[in-house]
Amino acid sequence: MSNLNRGEIGSIIRVIAGEDISTAASVLMILEPELGAAKEFTATVPGVTIEVDGITYTANEYAEYTTASEEDLNYIGRWRKKIKYTFSSVDVKQTNYQKFRVLA
Repeated sequence: MSNLNRGEIGSIIRVIAGEDISTAASVLMILEPELGAAKEFTATVPGVTIEVDGITYTANEYAEYTTASEEDLNYIGRWRKKIKYTFSSVDVKQTNYQKFRVLA
């Protein structure tokens, strides 16, 4: 994933789950700046396989969130991202954090 810019709107942030999450009742994208509180956004699970920057995202096995507000990425510096997906009240899973950077 390329670096993102602070306040950028329309950027797509993706996280690979590594399993089929198309039947999950909810999928949340969690974005956490190095300083400040984590933010949770409702993510989508695309049903199409794509390749971006040499990384293959397999249909139904990744989630994505498109930044919609300048406040989504409002901190310049290091961030972490992960997804949390819920199949039922007793079956909640999440990925490990992945690091990314937000530039000025």
